[in-house]
Amino acid sequence: MKNESVVVFGAGRFGSALAKELYEQGVEVLVVDINHDRVQELSSQIPNIVRADILDEGALEELGLGNFDVAVVAIGQNLEASIVATVAAKEHGIPLIYGKAQNELQSRILKKVGADFVVFPEMEMGMRLGRAISKKSIMEYIHFSDQYSIMEIVPPHKWIGRTIKDIDISNKYSINVIAVRKEGETLIVPLRDVKIEETDRLIVIGEDSVITKLEKDG
Repeated sequence: MKNESVVVFGAGRFGSALAKELYEQGVEVLVVDINHDRVQELSSQIPNIVRADILDEGALEELGLGNFDVAVVAIGQNLEASIVATVAAKEHGIPLIYGKAQNELQSRILKKVGADFVVFPEMEMGMRLGRAISKKSIMEYIHFSDQYSIMEIVPPHKWIGRTIKDIDISNKYSINVIAVRKEGETLIVPLRDVKIEETDRLIVIGEDSVITKLEKDG
């Protein structure tokens, strides 16, 4: 990612946090927002931030969108501006476009006008907090499609004392164990002969519904 350039539309909490992280990681990033005070406030933290009205076609043209590899449409409540920014990014040939949505309807709209991926920051953080508060066995959660996720789980009781090979996890449960955390050490390969202990944590990849059912069944 370090050699790529990113334009972020919207400098709200999500957009500004994303832009700051990209900048700190050495990624070339341009932030665009209509709010003058917000732009002024963030200018000391994000060198490349400009005030522009996304609904102004002339202002959009001046941004040089064709020079960017990734666009993130992180606009909050203004769906029209989100749509215009997504269409503009698509028309200027930006290869990868992320959109931010508050609900499924917005997600479908942004995908129809050109977004490659749509994220739900508030919803996903709410889910993660809910899991933490309820002390479920799913410790970490990375959602990367409508169906599949990477999760860190507490091993079901019936797996304790058995090896991954003996359990035949991939065939029996249609998920794959990609790492095992043992007493502060993370084992990646080989895993087939690793014996699962009660204090272990398993990093698994698979369908959300399968992993959630496994976690509930214990």
